Amino acid sequence: MNKKPVTMKDIALKAGVSVTTVSHVISKTRNVAQETRELVLRTLEELDYQQPESRQSQKKPALDRIGVITADIQEDYYILLVKTIETIASENNISVLFCDSADDEEKEARNIGMMLNKNVNGLIIAPVGLGPYPGPLRAADVPVVLVNRQYARHNTSFVGINNADSALRGTEYLAGKGCRRIGFIGYPETVYTMQQRVAGYRLGAMQHFPGEAPRVLHLRYSKEDSFHLIKEFLAEHRPDGLLCGTSDLCYQVIAVVEDLGLRIPEELKILTYDDNKWLDYLRYPVSVITQPTVEIGCQAVERIIHLAENRHVGRRTKTEILFDVQIIDRLK
Repeated sequence: MNKKPVTMKDIALKAGVSVTTVSHVISKTRNVAQETRELVLRTLEELDYQQPESRQSQKKPALDRIGVITADIQEDYYILLVKTIETIASENNISVLFCDSADDEEKEARNIGMMLNKNVNGLIIAPVGLGPYPGPLRAADVPVVLVNRQYARHNTSFVGINNADSALRGTEYLAGKGCRRIGFIGYPETVYTMQQRVAGYRLGAMQHFPGEAPRVLHLRYSKEDSFHLIKEFLAEHRPDGLLCGTSDLCYQVIAVVEDLGLRIPEELKILTYDDNKWLDYLRYPVSVITQPTVEIGCQAVERIIHLAENRHVGRRTKTEILFDVQIIDRLK
């Protein structure tokens, strides 16, 4: 009988660390504390973990080829997500076809059509906008899992976080640090994550500062005028706390803050989503709302395998699998 291959989950459980940490050690995507890194490496050796590409063929799974469509691969979040999906899919002998929609709904529609024409057995999609579930997906007999973002109406599975609650917690965090003029910078609310995060921020602002108007700036993805818009926003509202909707937006904010000569965290405390490598090299602290991206990617693959294996069992219903977030407090 063939021995079941060791997975990243097995390593994480044995070592007592998160799957994210194991992924970072294997892929070298982030620095990991030396002691933890050595523990993971010892566990890898002890359990004889092998990279997916070196594994021999196993029993054919319920699906052998999936398509992955991201909203915008330039976002740091999706780089790690796609890497995780590919790794876990390979561990299950599943090939991955990938394409990016570049935040263009028409391109997304073409990508979906192309994937269906390639006869993929399943699709993992991060939708561009909040529109209705695409007709071609409803017509196709293919399991679909939505990840990070979701359509306004659908009857499939979504894997991600509670975006509204995470932004509420982020606003409460900044208020707890003494901020009294908290702002939010995000992309248009036609994007699911931004709609939810703005809603959470507004609720937090209303609870802590009743009677004050929320301070929200929506930027276009094109970025051609972001610098000036952020500069005007900071000058008009003079926030002492700022919640950035993505790490990419935080990067743009940092450029403006440097230009204005604002002191962080004395004059402006910043909290952003997603811990990025470049944050380690700032000379001032920026706190982070971390998403368990690796766990989300693992769950997305596990879920699509489950749907493929049970595709004719019962009526499809909307399912949300939500992971908790953590706040890395660098303002201590």
